[in-house]
Formats: sequence, C-alpha cells, structure tokens
Amino acid sequence: MADYFKKFDHRLWILALGWVASAIGFSISIPFIALYFHSELGISLIEIGLFFGVTAIIRASTQAIAGELSDRLGRYSLMVMAQLVRTAVFFAAAFAIYYKSGFLIIGSLLILNAIFGAMFQPAAQATVADLVKFEDRTDAYALVRVAGNFGWALGPGIGGFVAASSYSILFIISGCMTLISSLIIARFLKGIKPSGNNNGVSFRFKEMFTYKGNELILRFVLYIFVIYLVFAQLIAPFSLYSVDLIGISKAQLGILFMLNGLMVAFFQLPTTYLIKKYRLTSQLALGSIIFACGYFVIGLSATFALFIIAMAIITTGENCVSPSALALTANLAPEGRTGRYMGIYGFAVTFGWSLGPLIGGTLLDLFKPNYIFAWGIISLLAIAGAIGFRSMAKIVPLDLNKPNK
Repeated sequence: MADYFKKFDHRLWILALGWVASAIGFSISIPFIALYFHSELGISLIEIGLFFGVTAIIRASTQAIAGELSDRLGRYSLMVMAQLVRTAVFFAAAFAIYYKSGFLIIGSLLILNAIFGAMFQPAAQATVADLVKFEDRTDAYALVRVAGNFGWALGPGIGGFVAASSYSILFIISGCMTLISSLIIARFLKGIKPSGNNNGVSFRFKEMFTYKGNELILRFVLYIFVIYLVFAQLIAPFSLYSVDLIGISKAQLGILFMLNGLMVAFFQLPTTYLIKKYRLTSQLALGSIIFACGYFVIGLSATFALFIIAMAIITTGENCVSPSALALTANLAPEGRTGRYMGIYGFAVTFGWSLGPLIGGTLLDLFKPNYIFAWGIISLLAIAGAIGFRSMAKIVPLDLNKPNK
C-alpha cells in the first residue's frame, strides 16, 4: 500500500488538497440554491430547470475553450485566475442574497461562477495526466476524486444545517474555501507545464467539434453527455423532489450528500481496484447500469431510509464511471492535446450537468403526482448510455481501453 501512494508525484497530492478546499466551497452552497430559488423566491420547478439549462451553453462552451487555453497558456495560470474570480463571485452572491437582490442578480452571479468553475476543471484534470505515468492515470484520477469527495462529504453536511438559518452565510463560507484553494495552488503548483508542444499551431473554435483522425472522442463524449444528463438529477431535481415533494428535511438532504461524499472517499479506491481488470468501456457500461437502478429506486422512495439506499446505489455507479471516463479521455488524447480533450469532455459533462435539471424539473412537473414515471425515464437514459459505452469496446484500441497499459 505504501508503494501505491509513493508512485505519485508530490504535486498530485497538493492538487488534491486544493481540490478538497474547492469541493467544500462548492458543495456547501450550490446544492441548496435550487431550494432557495423555490422556497424563498417562489421560482417554479420548470423555471429553475431553465435557469440551469441556460448556464449549459455558456459554461460548456467556456469549458471547451478553457481546455485549449490550458494547453497553450499553462494549467497554473488558468487554475489560479479561475479560483480567485470564483472567490469574489461567491462573496458577491452572499451580499446579494442578504440584501434580497432578487433572482436576476443572484442568478447572474451564479452563472459567472459557473463560467470560471468551467475554466478551472479541464486545467486541473489535464494536470493530473501531466503528473503521472500513462499506466497510473486511472488510479490517479480515482485518488484525486477521493480527495475532492472528502469536500463533498463535509460541505453538504455543514450546508444543510446552515441553510436552515441563513443562505447568505453559505456563500460566505464558499468564498473562503475557494480562496484557500486558490492560495494552495498559487503557492505550491507554480511551474507545471503541459506535456507535448503546441507552439505555432493555430486554433479555431470549430476544431473543437471536428477532431479529424480521432472521431472516437466525439462518439465517446456523446455517451458521456447522456450519462451526465442522468447524474445531474442528483443536484436540483433530487433536492427539490426529496425536500419539497416528499418532505424530508434540509438537514436530512445534507446527510444524503454527506453519504455520497463519504462513500466516494472510502470506496472509490477499492471499487477502482475491483473493476480494474475490465476494459474502461466495460467499467463505464457497468456504472451506467448501476445508475439506472439507483435513480429508479428514487422513484420508489417515500422515506428517508429508501433515499439512503438509492444514494448508496447511485454513488456506487459514480465510483465506476468517473475515474474511468477521465482515464479514457486522457488515453485518447494525442500528445500535447490533453487539455483540449479534457475541454471537449468537460463540454459534454457540463452540458449534461446543466441541461439535466431542466429535463428533470420538466419531467417532475409533467408526471406529478406519478413521479415514478419521471424517474423511470431518467433510468432509461442511463441504460442508453450503457449500451453506447458497450458498443465502443470493439472500436477503441485495446492498449487505450485498458486501465493499465
């Protein structure tokens, strides 16, 4: 076990620490913003879903471009700048909520926060690939994800109790934690450079969607988009459904998100180890099937205990999907293009993550009070993603499809 941890560059551990602080900052406030919009501002479920949908185009496009910028300008500068701006935006949102500035101002600040969060993500993900050997990528992404989910374990648990008294304090804490993240990265990660050489190569935005010579990435991210449409239900639609429609408390919601974070923290590495003998596409298909089961259980749930079971199932699927998806993206990337490929991967993830709440909110409104049908459709989307990943097994070269080269 000691050798397992020693094989990683010490800067990977520093990046992981920065990710912990950033995850705490995000998860303390963002999972509860849908509740604030609905219960405090009277915004409908469809309007809340539309708000998250609007952020999709802006944030996803930003993430695609940011991946390219991280290849050309460097991961370090982009990560530090993004986290500093997010810090300022979190503080501004806290004041806007305190002074009851309304949906337009608060929503605009959250979109701005999402844009700069989208800049941070592909740069940080590409940095992981820069710091480890090819054969260690799946383990490295699993390790970083464990670190980030320690933040997810702490954040919602704190946020669930704080939200009961003050939403503005949530965003003050978020700003402080994001500032800590930026300081860690600025102090200890200076000097990280992209692998490969991009000098003198022109870039046009349409190149993000052509990828001549490696069309596999476009097919792959299509299925990633589908599965993240499903995964996105865990934030706004699940929060609204469980609290406002079923009637669990905000504190119980926080406990559910804490369970998610703790399960990732303690079971991500064992899960990665157990499934590492399978191809990456098979790992993704397995995780998608588990997702389908978990979200269907949500539709059957009317008690807090059943929500715990559903969250446990969903998190197991999450542990199968996330490191494998990032590792396959990095493996498909030509030398010097890891940032770009992480950007297009992030485009699909962010677009699915942002559009998912619109779909989920619409389905919940459409099928009320027979919510099982809404969650059944979500489960079918996960099955479609599983079929897509499984179909790629025959066309992805074996040396790129293995978690270990």
